[in-house]
Amino acid sequence: MQKLISDLKSLEESKQLQKSKLHNLFLEFDQIKKKQSEILHPSNPKENLLLRIRPELFALVLEFLDLKTCFRFRLMSGRANICIMKQLHQKIKQLQDQSDNLEYQLNDLQNKYSQELINQDLLLIRQNAQNGLTQLNRADIEEIRIYSRPPQIVSKVISLVCILLDQNIKQNQENWSDCQKYLRDSNNLLNQLLQLEIEKISDSKLKLLQEIHNVQGQQVQNISKGCYGFYLFIKSIVEIRESKYYIIQNQKLNLEKSIKFNKSQIEKLQQISK
Repeated sequence: MQKLISDLKSLEESKQLQKSKLHNLFLEFDQIKKKQSEILHPSNPKENLLLRIRPELFALVLEFLDLKTCFRFRLMSGRANICIMKQLHQKIKQLQDQSDNLEYQLNDLQNKYSQELINQDLLLIRQNAQNGLTQLNRADIEEIRIYSRPPQIVSKVISLVCILLDQNIKQNQENWSDCQKYLRDSNNLLNQLLQLEIEKISDSKLKLLQEIHNVQGQQVQNISKGCYGFYLFIKSIVEIRESKYYIIQNQKLNLEKSIKFNKSQIEKLQQISK
């Protein structure tokens, strides 16, 4: 009798367990159906906020983005891609207009200022400076190099010579060891200075070299004949580079670089917009 009761109890528990499993299964199935219905027939779909932006505002936002960011922005939506491509054509036209304007400025400079601007006075200044350098001998330069702690005015002039060849050289007393390296090979130093292309002296380098105007030539001459030769050379180079001819030459170089850059940008954008 006890065994029968126990078997009945076990059957009842098994029945309840099966019933619970079926109930859970129906619940899961119901949830799946509901999820499917929400996906296929959304009652409140999420709105693409980009669709609410007016095209003119969209274009205005793109004006503040660089080209690289614009191209990434294309991936956001089909509408974004269309707006970017329209903006791309406007950018190409803008660059072409800029290039035309730059070329007009360049032609205007070339017509107004001819090669005659580099007059005989400038050529004479440069020739005198070069003659002063060629008259320096190894002993004159060695006299400067062997200073362990040079007079401040000597250090300043030689620092400017080194800056002329290497803008990374700093103008201070502690940098004297770097200057001595240039002075060690006197022939190479003089050759570099004599072959210097003045038009390649950048505005930033010129600004550093203009310190030569604060140096008293007579003081330099009283201390060192060799240093005075370098002083005259730097002073003449700065005066020539400050002349109207080289100011115009520098403007021309900058315009030519800008035109070249714009044209390369236009070519890249035209390839993308095809």
